[in-house]
Amino acid sequence: MAELATETSFGPAAHTAGAAPPHLAIGRTQRGGIGPSIFALVERGALKRPEIANALRGVVALRFRGDLPPVAIRFEEGRIVVEDAGPKRPNLTVTASLADVVLLTTAPLRMGMPSPVDGRGRAVLGRMATGRIRISGDMGLARGMLELMRIDVPAHRTHDASPAADAGPKPGWIDVLT
Repeated sequence: MAELATETSFGPAAHTAGAAPPHLAIGRTQRGGIGPSIFALVERGALKRPEIANALRGVVALRFRGDLPPVAIRFEEGRIVVEDAGPKRPNLTVTASLADVVLLTTAPLRMGMPSPVDGRGRAVLGRMATGRIRISGDMGLARGMLELMRIDVPAHRTHDASPAADAGPKPGWIDVLT
């Protein structure tokens, strides 16, 4: 495993909502690991939603179906560490394919969980019902993490200027994953 020494923290101009985001660090990395990519999602969420990032406590294990190594996210007082590692005793474990983790981050939420009134939310709930996505452990931490890592996907817009182009909603880029 390679050790990546990059750590970031953010000043007052880099965030909104008045609260300073916690210090973020990339821990251990592995060749072929996606810890740095998950770090980018967590970092983005901490900048957009510092109050949520500061409130989360616990260890999350992201376990991927396939050949990807697990990722640990440690939410500590004033600090978040993301690394390519399988924590021994996580408070929350999420097991899914990488595509399903992406779907989890883009599904609109209701009360901290995927919304059943949205197609992406229903897709996530269906995958949870069939076991393709498994979330076990601290559900409060799960809701907070999903809210922190949430990506608001804009409605799909076409460049076609014909009247038929405006005839109704088109599938969004994420819908190809569902």
